[in-house]
Amino acid sequence: MTSSPIDSPHASVSASITQAVLHAAQRLGLERSELLAACGLAEQQLSDPDARVPFAVQEHLWQLLGSRLPPPEPGLALGRHLAPGPFSVLGYLLQSSATLGDALAAGLRYQRLVGEGGELQLEASASELRLIYRPLHPQLPATRTRILALMAFWVQMMAPLLDEFRLLRADFAHAEPEALAVYAEVFDCPLRFGADDYALVLPASLGSAALIQANPPLQQLLRQHAEALLARLPSEGLVARVVTLLGAQLAHGEPDRAELARTLHLSERTLQRRLAEEGSSYQQLLNDTRRQLAERHLRDGQLPAAEIALLLGYSEPSVFFRAFRHWTGLTPGEYRAQYSQPLS
Repeated sequence: MTSSPIDSPHASVSASITQAVLHAAQRLGLERSELLAACGLAEQQLSDPDARVPFAVQEHLWQLLGSRLPPPEPGLALGRHLAPGPFSVLGYLLQSSATLGDALAAGLRYQRLVGEGGELQLEASASELRLIYRPLHPQLPATRTRILALMAFWVQMMAPLLDEFRLLRADFAHAEPEALAVYAEVFDCPLRFGADDYALVLPASLGSAALIQANPPLQQLLRQHAEALLARLPSEGLVARVVTLLGAQLAHGEPDRAELARTLHLSERTLQRRLAEEGSSYQQLLNDTRRQLAERHLRDGQLPAAEIALLLGYSEPSVFFRAFRHWTGLTPGEYRAQYSQPLS
């Protein structure tokens, strides 16, 4: 099971990434003015690299690019023509970091500066670093174009910064396509399709590898600028962030409140206090998240209730059955039967 980021009607992306996408499209032979007109964008909206563009507008741009560029995989073609510079402060911040681990940490902290069309996450083990991207609207065709462009760009940006850059694997949530040569050329590693997430998997040893363009004085100035820009963005709200993290934790078993608090850079006590200030609690959000996911699985799929219990982090199906009856007054089987009956 994968979690999805919070879908806000106010989601936006930076004007700088929109500029970068348009520049890449121009290099591939598309007319900039036609794309702007079709998306309802004006040049003055893009003149300030720190300005914001509604995510829905840029999503329309990706849709146009996916339909106007030739196959196979317009996203990979676009990603290979994206340049780090137009990404403004975050691109330079990543390149000037001391190590790849520092760059990834900065990417996680400041990802909203680039855009709010998805969530970047990092899973680390003794042998692997797994850089995961979970998009808004994963079902839309434009999303595949967008994610492949981003993944190709990340590889293009990281490779020159490390003497021994390599990928262990690249994961893709979509089914295996017929044309694999372009994937092999871009990622140069084993490919896995039909995966739970879109992800780039790197050796854990690269986390401590020094970056060729490390520049501590510049890094300090860029971080100050990035913090100021982050503070200007509308707050997502702690409740929304906790719900997103709970969804991710549930994919791996019983959620861990202490780990969630650490991810948010809070103590458990502060987490509880701030949730109370927003009229909620950790346990309430966990119960609500589990209930929403359980009802969705029972309505939309054919997974056995015992498997749904495991997906929701319950150690025993019986615990899930009792919780579900408490929430709805029905057993999982009764709930599914109710929603499978044709409407009269």
